[in-house]
Amino acid sequence: MTGDDRATGFAATPLLPLGKAAAVGLLGVAVTGFVLYRAGAPVHWAAVLALPVGALALLVSCLPRATDVLWAPPPAQVAGATSTQASGLAGRFAEAAVDQDRFARRVQPRLRRLAEARLRQRHGVPDLDDPRAPDLLGPELHRLLTDPGAPLPGPARLADLLENL
Repeated sequence: MTGDDRATGFAATPLLPLGKAAAVGLLGVAVTGFVLYRAGAPVHWAAVLALPVGALALLVSCLPRATDVLWAPPPAQVAGATSTQASGLAGRFAEAAVDQDRFARRVQPRLRRLAEARLRQRHGVPDLDDPRAPDLLGPELHRLLTDPGAPLPGPARLADLLENL
């Protein structure tokens, strides 16, 4: 289990430890084989048919418990629209890191609107097509916002670029 699992409130604890799970699987094989043999199946068929039952018993006993939820205290502040938008944007960044087309369609227009609003607010620049925009944003951020083929930088570099807004 990683620290990320605890942060989200989920712990993947198996129903039984591995030794006990193996014992349950072997018990399933033995009981099923015995019942099939007593029902009249030849020994080799009873053994072959009992193996999937044992494998299923092993698998089920290794599954995580459904009730392992680590309850966390409620947040100190109620999340507002800003944090909701930020979490949505973080999810889109994660998707866009894998798919360039998704970045161009979903993330880049939102970043563009954000940058345009900031430029209007602070510098009186109407949009990113204004000749002053590359100087105010920096060439790398301007290219990220305007070029559909611009690759999404790594998280640290992206944070630095967005901090300049």
